[in-house]
Amino acid sequence: MAPNTARIIDFWLGGAHHTHADRESARAFEEACAEYPAIFQGLRRYIGRACRFVADAGVDQFCVFGAGVPACGNVHEVVPNARVLYTDIDRENIALGREILSSVHRTGYVYCDAADLSTLDPEEVRRTLGPIRRLGLVFVGVAAFIPDDKLRDVFEQLYAWAPPGSYMVLDFDTDSLMPHTTRVLEMMEAIGAPLILRTREEITPLLGRWRVTEGGIQPVTLWPNLKPEADQPTFMFGSVVYKPA
Repeated sequence: MAPNTARIIDFWLGGAHHTHADRESARAFEEACAEYPAIFQGLRRYIGRACRFVADAGVDQFCVFGAGVPACGNVHEVVPNARVLYTDIDRENIALGREILSSVHRTGYVYCDAADLSTLDPEEVRRTLGPIRRLGLVFVGVAAFIPDDKLRDVFEQLYAWAPPGSYMVLDFDTDSLMPHTTRVLEMMEAIGAPLILRTREEITPLLGRWRVTEGGIQPVTLWPNLKPEADQPTFMFGSVVYKPA
């Protein structure tokens, strides 16, 4: 079985859903950037804080794009009273996700291309989430693979779909917090997944009608208002945005 990005991240998070090939690839990435495990652990903690923030606002229906492996503090674990629909474009991730969630109530895992909302089956959404009231959309680990024009369109589609009072959890890769090594960028391009890096100033125009919450656009290790710690590296900005009620 070929290495899989989602399972590599699961390895860095201390999970159990990875293969020898995944571990070997993870170590190759670590040779290029030793901070990778800490970076993705920090990103997962951010997802937890952001989703709890959305849940505290009264949202109990979540749709996760580019979900990867639904374990190690993923959405249904940090907001256990919510209904959570995971989606991914990778059939291996979907199969593994369904296996992991087979005994977890109020969850589902279906196909969706995060860059094309029309690929999300409305019936699958209703089956897992029920009648939509307000949504918590989780769009983490995805934006770095979508060009600006397309990403702006995707955010507009999501805004049109989500009822008023909905939220979206986001992250964006950047080289303004710590530099991506040339080797990492070359490795991502070699596997057909070149990264699109953005500054904070380049992010805001992409959001369209979505409004940024008081937490602003910050390094994911600091969102919403945490004190910086020297041992928490990151190359991602995070933000939670909302559609006014």
